[in-house]
Amino acid sequence: MFRVKMTFVLLTAVCSLTLMGCPATTDVKVVDNIPQLTIQQVGRDIVNFFDNLGDKAEIQVGDIIASAKDGGFLRKVIGVNEANGIIQTVTQAVSLAEAIKEGVLTGKITWTNQDLVDNGAVLSEGGTLAIDLSGLTIFSQDGVTLRMDNGSMLTYAPDIDLDANISDHKMTSFSLSCAGEFTTDLRFNLSAAQAASVNWETPIIPAITKPFLFYIGPVPVAGVASLSFPVGVSGSVGAGASAQSGFAGSSYVTVGASMVDGKWSNNSSFGEFSPVAHPLVITLSSSGSVTVYVKVQPSITLYDASTLSGYAMPYVTGAAQFIPSPFTFDLYAGINGGINYQLSIFDFSLINKSWFFPGPQWQLYNYSYPYDVPTTFTFNLP
Repeated sequence: MFRVKMTFVLLTAVCSLTLMGCPATTDVKVVDNIPQLTIQQVGRDIVNFFDNLGDKAEIQVGDIIASAKDGGFLRKVIGVNEANGIIQTVTQAVSLAEAIKEGVLTGKITWTNQDLVDNGAVLSEGGTLAIDLSGLTIFSQDGVTLRMDNGSMLTYAPDIDLDANISDHKMTSFSLSCAGEFTTDLRFNLSAAQAASVNWETPIIPAITKPFLFYIGPVPVAGVASLSFPVGVSGSVGAGASAQSGFAGSSYVTVGASMVDGKWSNNSSFGEFSPVAHPLVITLSSSGSVTVYVKVQPSITLYDASTLSGYAMPYVTGAAQFIPSPFTFDLYAGINGGINYQLSIFDFSLINKSWFFPGPQWQLYNYSYPYDVPTTFTFNLP
């Protein structure tokens, strides 16, 4: 059985939410606070209003408008027309730095069991944020099948901290972090009826999502937090190959970044992690190598415009060398991480940041067997 048990704490992007706004200097018109205006339609580059007073003067070209309704928006008005009681505005994207002269954004996001249940996740009995993955088939194509055996589960409960400072219409500092318990019990079972090369990634379950709302002064900042769990397999396997294996371990992982006055710092680190191998049962008759991984991928999207995400990725890699003698097999466990920050909603002058953080790797098994005639090898390692 492939059994993984880990505890992770991540510093990076996203999840669910308690957020606070601080005083801000801004000329943004928050339409939610204008009683005579009611939103009629929000489109990609339009925002239309019912005008209860028949006076379009409330919204003018050049205004920056914001709302917490209809998923939230922050737009600059570049055209206005009034007809039949409807104020029609043509709008374009605007950043928080352009909209706000001085301001501070501080927020925290958390997940609960109810968030997972509301999104259709099946929880393990008695588990806190424990998602039941028993019997899940990850991949079945070209004669190769990878599944999770009964008892597989995944737990993740991240808190997210977001901090941004805007001064004189420029974002001067930014920090995004995600921290939480990550525990898994993954029991992988791989079999190949024929030789094949595979490269596949798919979500374990549909993404867990939760809308949120916070403020910079009077300006609403709306978005959606998301938590997804892609699992993947890549490599090549020979006909008749099969494997069941795993490891257990725990670690404190930090994945994230911060910026001060245009200079970025990598805040990622990987704490102590000492994986303990579980028994390995394997059958092989040719060389090959396979990597199986799970990504824990939180993300946050603001105004449906910019997404900031991060991930931690525990994995196992098995490699077999069949010819020449001796036959050798190695099994490794490791963990990597990464971030992808789309920053235009904060400040158009910022360049998006994408980093990959390679983490440590450990050898779980090393097996060698000299032979005279190549054959099919089946072995069990404790």
